[in-house]
Amino acid sequence: MYILSCFKHNKLVYYIFLSLLFVHTISDEVDLTVNDAKIFELDSLYVIEQIKFSKKSNDPFDYLFGIFVASNSSTFSDFLPIGMIKELELSDSDDISLSINAPFPYQYIKYNPPSSNRKAITEIKITGHAFSEGEDLSSNNYFKPTGLPLLIINTKNSEEPLSLENYIDSTFIIINNNEIEVNGQASIRLRGHSTATRPKKPYKIKFKDKQKILGLGAFKKWAILANHYDKSLIRNILAFKISEIVGLNFTPKCKPVDVIVNGNFRGNYFICDQIEVKKGRVDIDENEGDDISGGYLIEIDKRATEEEKFFLTDKGLVGEIKYPDEDDITKEQENYIKQYLNKLEKYTYLGDLKYLDLPSFYKYFIVQEFCGDIDSMLSSFHCHKKKADDKLYFGPVWDYDLSFDNDDRLIPTNEKDKFALYYGASAGSTRDFFINLLKTKDVMKNIEKTWTELKAGDFNIEKLKEFINEQKTLLEESANLNSLKWYGSKIGKGKDDFVNSVNVVINYIEKRFDSLTNLIANFDFAGDILKINYFIFCLIFVIF
Repeated sequence: MYILSCFKHNKLVYYIFLSLLFVHTISDEVDLTVNDAKIFELDSLYVIEQIKFSKKSNDPFDYLFGIFVASNSSTFSDFLPIGMIKELELSDSDDISLSINAPFPYQYIKYNPPSSNRKAITEIKITGHAFSEGEDLSSNNYFKPTGLPLLIINTKNSEEPLSLENYIDSTFIIINNNEIEVNGQASIRLRGHSTATRPKKPYKIKFKDKQKILGLGAFKKWAILANHYDKSLIRNILAFKISEIVGLNFTPKCKPVDVIVNGNFRGNYFICDQIEVKKGRVDIDENEGDDISGGYLIEIDKRATEEEKFFLTDKGLVGEIKYPDEDDITKEQENYIKQYLNKLEKYTYLGDLKYLDLPSFYKYFIVQEFCGDIDSMLSSFHCHKKKADDKLYFGPVWDYDLSFDNDDRLIPTNEKDKFALYYGASAGSTRDFFINLLKTKDVMKNIEKTWTELKAGDFNIEKLKEFINEQKTLLEESANLNSLKWYGSKIGKGKDDFVNSVNVVINYIEKRFDSLTNLIANFDFAGDILKINYFIFCLIFVIF
């Protein structure tokens, strides 16, 4: 039997090795300051069986999500987690133990505390036995916080990803089905806009070569969604499911994971398709050769003027040219898509819709309004144009974490007498453009027809609730830890937060079928026109 103990006394750590035959005390003394990591070096490879420690803080958030990692390198360049403190009320006793069942022997062990209070646990005992050559550990399990796959990101020099532009080299590991499914080199940076300023950061991952991830296909670029604003964690994937049901051309695919970055537990995330022009994603012809008519991917976005390649039409539509990207787009391509969008805008305002793919617009509009997307006119509004095709197609959908009654500007959505697009902010003249489109002859009539056909098919409350309940079961354990991690000290330690948030979504969709049907049937074609005419009348009156 092998036991290594770490005792704090007068700010000194003493390493004591005990065995059945002898007792040996290491002479080196380590000054335990708040900046020191607790690293234990064993004299050879050991199979770790238990980690026992004493908690000395009355605040559980001083030790909750503390992680024990192990490595066979003193630099910890190849470390894997072997255990995590994840019980809020561990025990009335000061002595707590974690059972360890790692599939490898280790020589180095380190404790990564969740907070700056590194003295929250002050005595650690590690129990195990010396590894024997040929010993079979294949029946042991890789550590995962929950039943979900575990994504481990270790950045170069443990640098925290805090830039929206500069990538950091990292190791990217996914543990799934008790095996390392992915183990490769990737670059990481922040992604998003407002979410990038939140404590729980979203990320963008870029591999050098295509990488298969959790059955989602093989691509170089991936989005790691944080869902910081959505305590149910399901709003984005529910919107994607609805996009899939209505039959939009491309719907992002996602898988939930638990995430550890540089030995620090970050909670629940979703690995998702990156919105990009690629076969299997936005699957249109790439813009190559002499024919510059396509493909193009654009995004309506209020912040687009901050980007290098943006468009601003004559009447005020504003957005970013996402593909070709700023490094590849030629001046001819840029001029072409800008002129095309001006022409589309001009004809659409005149009631000529020949440049719009109306079936995809009807479906995209229904997804936006069914979900109650408060930011539908502001950002993340994607359209694409195919090669040798004059029409603009709508989609893919993206960024629905503030939907389904999750924004005070719109709650309660189902009691509003107008579409959601009327209530949020607008990127330039986007709202005016689409209100004008909705009032164009036969557009609302065809939206109503499309909506009726969809409800008669797979778009129904039973199918959506079945999907939600499946995700609730899949996510619950991870979601509860996520609530404790990010909201625990603010909302009753996170208890029932996930379940309550999911119920909000269910209650919303139970009412949305009827409320959206009524909004479509009773759309006010004249309201805004009357307001404009009244304004003109008042202006003329003042002048004369």
